[in-house]
Amino acid sequence: MVKNYKRRYGHDMREISLEFKGLKNGLYAICRGIGSFEEFLETMEEKLSNAGDFFSGAYLAGVYGLTLDQIEEDILEEILESKYGIKVKRPLSGKETPSQSDTAGDMPTRFVHSTLRSGQKVSYGGNVVILGDINAGAEVEAGGCIVVMGSLRGNAKAGAPDNHEASISAISLQPTRLKIGKIAARWPDQKRHAGQPETAYIQKGKMYVKPIFDIR
Repeated sequence: MVKNYKRRYGHDMREISLEFKGLKNGLYAICRGIGSFEEFLETMEEKLSNAGDFFSGAYLAGVYGLTLDQIEEDILEEILESKYGIKVKRPLSGKETPSQSDTAGDMPTRFVHSTLRSGQKVSYGGNVVILGDINAGAEVEAGGCIVVMGSLRGNAKAGAPDNHEASISAISLQPTRLKIGKIAARWPDQKRHAGQPETAYIQKGKMYVKPIFDIR
């Protein structure tokens, strides 16, 4: 989930980026080109404001690329919990930067204990598990994987915005539209239901669907 910002300081144009990644303990903020706590807050608040409630209910477990003192962590915790509904696991700084392989597949998970009806939408920065159906006209958007313990007939967007390691799985996969990372596909109108749980995934830039229990 990367968003880059370019700002001019005097005659110097620096590229500033802030990326949220998921590990088993929660979200981690990875900073590049950010030189102060004030710059970090400005960049973070712009990103979170644009995301709406996408990260609400998540945990921030670490900040990489910037060292925070106790007072700065106090300020950050207050802003995140009061304005964005994000809880904090301290201490946040002083940890090693995670590798790409460390972050894959270890995002926090939100469970939805109901069927989503037309017009309803669920957005979350980690994985989403629907303990019910997603009816036509409903939508789920996740930063990680989507699992539907029922029928998927609406829209599902996994790996937002650019995580192609994510997948979309359902007991009955009959969606209107699927999107994983930046790759989207409309479901063929005449596609017959496979009669078993299926999963959609990305391989070499294309979307494929296979039975979940395919052992090949």
